[in-house]
Amino acid sequence: MNEVHKQKPLVSIRKNRLVKHTHQLIVLFILCFMLFPMVTFSAEYQGQNIDGILFDATAYSYSIGKYYYVEVEFDGDEATIYFRKGGYIVVTLDDEEIDDPHSIDAYDYKRSVYWELDIEGLD
Repeated sequence: MNEVHKQKPLVSIRKNRLVKHTHQLIVLFILCFMLFPMVTFSAEYQGQNIDGILFDATAYSYSIGKYYYVEVEFDGDEATIYFRKGGYIVVTLDDEEIDDPHSIDAYDYKRSVYWELDIEGLD
C-alpha cells in the first residue's frame, strides 16, 4: 500500500515550462504581425500623398557637380530618378515629408552619392 512516487527532477520541470512559455511568446509574436499591418509612410507634400506620380525635375549630383534634367517618382522614403538619356537610380530621401519641393535632399546608398532634387509642379 505504500506506493513510491517518483518525482521529476526540478531541472526538467523548469525546462518544460521554459519551452512552453517560449512557444507561447512565438505564437503571440506571429499573431501581432498578422493582426497589425505594417505601417508604411508615403512621400507627402503639404499633407498630400505624392507617391507614384511622375514629376519633371532637376537633380544635382554632389559627387560630379552636375545638374541633370530628370523625371522623379516617389515611393515612401525613396525616389526613383529617371534620366532623360536612359537609366535610373533609386535614392533615399532624408525625410518623406517634403517641406520645400525645390530642395529635397536624398542619398544613393549604392553609389554613395548625395543628390538634391528640384521638383517642378508641386507649388
